[in-house]
Amino acid sequence: MDQLFAVGAADVAPTADDWYTPRWVFDAAGVVFDLDVCAPVDPAMRTCPAGAYLTPVEDGLAAPWFGVVWCNPPYSAPSPWMQRFAAHPEGMALVPAARSRWLGVLMASADAMALISCVFGRPDGRPASPGGMALVLAARGETCAAAVARVAAVDGIAAGAYHVRPG
Repeated sequence: MDQLFAVGAADVAPTADDWYTPRWVFDAAGVVFDLDVCAPVDPAMRTCPAGAYLTPVEDGLAAPWFGVVWCNPPYSAPSPWMQRFAAHPEGMALVPAARSRWLGVLMASADAMALISCVFGRPDGRPASPGGMALVLAARGETCAAAVARVAAVDGIAAGAYHVRPG
């Protein structure tokens, strides 16, 4: 899709959905993703190690996904993101542990899952969730399932516990 004019980080205001995954999650996972499908517009706010980034400007729901993806979707409307993630063969998703139909979609499609706790960052550097929040880290594909195990091993809530889909 052609744009009428260039849009940069300074042109997009942060929203209540801008919660940045702590770097320790990626360090523990040990995965360099091919694509972050919900990346911040401002490159300085990106914590996900990825070869390419889809921001709200590129519309990660509409753009093609490829390779191993990272998906930390807007928590105000995760359902369409989880539908898309469930149809993609490889990746990891981080979503709130919420009682919702979209969580069932995620659980039915995940190859591995762990309940973890994160303190997210906000654009101004303050914590977004001072006490941390319970989250589901889900994986599709063998590489990402092994990464969930590594994250669960270092998370204080998971304490090494995670679930793998029976083969």
